[in-house]
Parts: sequence; structure tokens; C-alpha cells
Amino acid sequence: MKQGTLLRDNRLLAALAFMLIAAGVYAAHLQGGVSMELGDVLLSIKSHQEGGLVVSFIKAH
Repeated sequence: MKQGTLLRDNRLLAALAFMLIAAGVYAAHLQGGVSMELGDVLLSIKSHQEGGLVVSFIKAH
């Protein structure tokens, strides 16, 4: 394994996570709300009445 490979992999995973959240925000903007369940974490993005978005992270026990 080359030196620095792990750092690039972490950047790749972070970019993938950012893309998923950005896609969720875009879908919420178009549809008025979206929810994604990732393991025991629920990500909910909804439109706010006065403009903008409300983002909620909920962890199930």
C-alpha cells in the first residue's frame, strides 16, 4: 500500500457523503421534503415556511 492512500480514501468517502446530502437537499427543494434512512440515522430535510430548509438528524436506539 502506498503512503497517503488512506487519506485519499477518506476524502473520497467525504465527497460521497457530501454528494448524498447535496442530492437530498436538491430533492427536498423540488418536492418540499425528503427523508433518508442510513442505518439507524434518519436524515430529514423539509422546506421552512419562511424560506430555506430545515435539516434534522435523528438516531434510533
